Amino acid sequence: MVRSTPSLLVLITALAASAPALAADPNDWNGEDTGPGALRQSYAEQPADWNDYGDSSDSVSFDAGLRYWRSYGSMSFGSGPSLSTDTTADIGELHLRIDDHQTNTYASVIAGYSARISGTGSSGAIADGHVSYIGGDFGWYTAGDSKGSGIGPFIGYLYLNESPDTGRVNYTTLESGSTVTYDPSTGQTFIPGASAPNYLDTHMARLGVSGKLKLGEFFDVSGEVAAVPYALVSGSVGVDDPTFSTAAYPGAAQSPYSSQNGNISSMRSSATSVDGWGYGGAAEGWVGMHPTENLGIRLGGRLWYLQGTADTSYTRATITNPSDGNIVNPPNYDTAPTVTTQKFLETNSPFKMMRYGLLAELTYKF
Repeated sequence: MVRSTPSLLVLITALAASAPALAADPNDWNGEDTGPGALRQSYAEQPADWNDYGDSSDSVSFDAGLRYWRSYGSMSFGSGPSLSTDTTADIGELHLRIDDHQTNTYASVIAGYSARISGTGSSGAIADGHVSYIGGDFGWYTAGDSKGSGIGPFIGYLYLNESPDTGRVNYTTLESGSTVTYDPSTGQTFIPGASAPNYLDTHMARLGVSGKLKLGEFFDVSGEVAAVPYALVSGSVGVDDPTFSTAAYPGAAQSPYSSQNGNISSMRSSATSVDGWGYGGAAEGWVGMHPTENLGIRLGGRLWYLQGTADTSYTRATITNPSDGNIVNPPNYDTAPTVTTQKFLETNSPFKMMRYGLLAELTYKF
């Protein structure tokens, strides 16, 4: 018992001497002194801080949201007999933008569809229809601060469909050899008609410059200007251009041509197909505010413009007047009208399209 006491004292002394060295290790983690007696921490950061989505320190950020576009459009097609429309469309739009702050590059996508469209056209009121589009851009802020502000070029593509429905007759369904209904006592003919939905599809290449400037933590301004060096245009339009004859029947023409007199003597017998190309430009600008770090509200304006030429093809019907074969007891139109059709191809028909208006945007950054 006496001999074990010195051994116990030696062991206690050794443990006491080693205590400062052991205490230094738990208090020194990642170069930080957490104070005497503190325990070693398992992680240097909390799990919620590992990604920091939406922070300004992120190398990549995403902006996604909804837009409303109160837009006004006009379209004119052809010289002489032509189609022209003036429309108003309420368009809902989805948008997504991805920014790489390390390279100062971005990619953006938009897609829109009109909730309604109304207006007037050369052949009457716009009863219905729609506007739709989808496109994307890729840009590089050659002068940028890697924090979202900068200016530089971009390249992109936009598909736009304009489909105003004029909702009335714009061609006849008569074909060669067709029988025409007529009144034998007056010589008035009755021509059947139809209307095809008007639509123009445009595929546009875009080259431009865009920029964005952050004004502190709560505001930003942005905008872009683009040229459309080439656009492929195709579709179908209803060009309403009947001609009239008063040789047999001088009275008022049938509806919807009651403002004219006489029988329809010539009229397109098909919708008019369009195939051409164009060029133009586009511009838009935004002013935004950020109630929170991730939420953005912006107001802006946009303009799209396109012009060019196209080839048009259609068939046309020629309708003769009924004739009176009985000269003893006129008038008695006993010889029925005849119908002949012919195909036409017209080149270099000019066209113009424009859509502009105000936008509102709600976006979330993550």
